[in-house]
Amino acid sequence: MRERAWAARFCSGLAALYMVGTIAVAGQIALPEIDRLTAEAEQLWVQGRADQALQTFERAVTRVRELGERGREWRLLDRMGRIYLELDQFKAALKSFQQALRVALDQGDRSAQVVQLVAIGEVFGLLQEYQSAITTYEALLSLEEERQDYHGQWRAYYGLGFVYKASDNPIDAIPYMERALALARTLQDPTLELATLQELAADMTGIGDYGRLAQYSEEIMRLARQTDNHALAAEQLGTLGYAHEQMGNFLRAATQYQAALQAYRELKDTSGEWQTLLDLGRVASKQQQSKQAVSYFREALGSAQRAGSHKGQVLALEQTGEAYRRAKDYSQAIRYLQQAFKLAKEKRLREYERVMLGAIGGVYDEMGNRKGAVAHYEQALILARQLGDKDAERELRNKLAQAGKPSGTHEKPARKR
Repeated sequence: MRERAWAARFCSGLAALYMVGTIAVAGQIALPEIDRLTAEAEQLWVQGRADQALQTFERAVTRVRELGERGREWRLLDRMGRIYLELDQFKAALKSFQQALRVALDQGDRSAQVVQLVAIGEVFGLLQEYQSAITTYEALLSLEEERQDYHGQWRAYYGLGFVYKASDNPIDAIPYMERALALARTLQDPTLELATLQELAADMTGIGDYGRLAQYSEEIMRLARQTDNHALAAEQLGTLGYAHEQMGNFLRAATQYQAALQAYRELKDTSGEWQTLLDLGRVASKQQQSKQAVSYFREALGSAQRAGSHKGQVLALEQTGEAYRRAKDYSQAIRYLQQAFKLAKEKRLREYERVMLGAIGGVYDEMGNRKGAVAHYEQALILARQLGDKDAERELRNKLAQAGKPSGTHEKPARKR
C-alpha cells in the first residue's frame, strides 16, 4: 500500500526526532509506582499482549494525573500513540498524540510539542487527511523557526513536501523539498541531504523534468560513492541512463546503462542486471539496432531466470517479441509474446497476462488478421474488467472498434473472482 510505504520512508527520515522527547524527560523525578507500571506495560508489549499493555499504560496515565506529573503524562501518551501506530490503529494513535500535545502545550514544553506535531502530521498523512497534515507541519515549522532549530525546520519542510506529494501535488511539493535540501547542506548533514535528494529525484520523474532528474541523480551518486554505498551508486547510474533516454540522448543513455550493468555484475545483483539489460535492449531498439536489442533481451531472460524473477522473464520475452514486431518478423513476434503470455498465466501474473493478450492482438492487427486481433483483444478486455482497470478497458474497446467489431454487444460479462 502506498500509505504504508510512505510511512516507512517518512519515519526513517524523522527517527531522530523521537530521541528529542527521550532527552527532554531524562531529568524527571522517577516515581517507583509509575516506573513499575511502565516496565510492566513494556514487557506485555514485548510478549505480544498489546491490549493488556495498553490497559497498563492507561493505569499509569491515570496515576500520573493524580500525582500531577504532567511531564510523565505526555511521555506515556506518546508511547501509547506509537503502539497504536504499530497496530495500524491510526485514529487511536491520533487521539493519544493529540492528548500528549495538549499536555506539552500546557507545560510550555517546546521539545515535547515538536515530538507530538511530527507524530500527528504523520498520522494525518496515513489517514489521507492531507490538509490537516499540512496545517500540522506548518505549525511545526513556525515552532522550529522560533526555536531557530535548523534540524527541526528541515523536518517540517521535508514533511510538507511528503504530504503534498502524497496528495498528488508533486509540483507543490518541490519548493518544500528544495528548502529542505538547502537546510541539509547548511547543516552539512549528508544523511539528510541524501534523503532529500532522493525525494527530489522522484519528484522530477513524476513531473517529467528529466534534465533536473539527471542533475539530482549525479548528486546522489556522488554522496553514495563518498559513503561506499555501491548499490545506490549502481541504481543512480541506471537512473541517469533513464533520464538521458527520455531526453532522446540514446548514446549517453547506453553509456550510463553499460556502467550500471557492470556495477550490478560486480555486486552480483542479478535483479539489477536483468533490469539494466532490458534498458539497454530498449535503447538499442530505439536506435533501430534490432539484432543488438534482441541479444540484450535474451541476456535479460537468462539473468531473470538466474534471479528467479518470473516478472523479469515475462518482460524479457515480451520485449523480444516487440523487437521482432518492430522488425516486421511477425511469426517470431507472436512466438515470444505467446511464451510471455503462457508464463504470466502459469505464474498468475494477471496484469501481465492482459498486456500480453493485447500485444498479441496488436501483432495480428498489423498483419491484417482481423479475426486473430479481435479474439485476443476480447480476452484482454475480459481480464481488464476483472482487474478493474478502466484505462485498459477503454483502450481495448477502441482497438476492438478499430479492428471492425463494435465492443460491448456480444462479449460475455466478466466473472467476479
